[in-house]
Amino acid sequence: MRAIEYAREHGHQLIVLAGRPYHIDPEINHGIPEMIESLGCVVVSEDAVADLVTPPKVDVLNQWTYHARLYAAAKYCTENPDAQFVQLVSFGCGLDAITTDEAARILNTSGELYTQIKIDEIESLGPAKIRIRSLLAAAQSARRRTP
Repeated sequence: MRAIEYAREHGHQLIVLAGRPYHIDPEINHGIPEMIESLGCVVVSEDAVADLVTPPKVDVLNQWTYHARLYAAAKYCTENPDAQFVQLVSFGCGLDAITTDEAARILNTSGELYTQIKIDEIESLGPAKIRIRSLLAAAQSARRRTP
């Protein structure tokens, strides 16, 4: 995929931005993808990387395509140190409670970071920007510690 190749060729952090299909709407996501890009990252959606790995073993009933893509995207981030996982969630979506726990388990089991942004709590992008900056700083610190 060209975006992933570009990130690697230019030394940019790759952010796998996972969210429900309606989170693509700029009125709903509050411009989060563009804000992440403004920090020098390359952003791809979970469906861009989900087919690049074998499906992970999950501890939940995995009956929906979106959930399967989300879990595969989390696994992709465990196998690619230049990729970080960020999940957009909606507070009112009960199924997000299940997917967040499972995605976090997949990532944390491999020592990777799980980052979540609740988009229906956003009044300004300031807190989301701080969260992403913290993720980038933690990822950079982890890379320095890895031989």
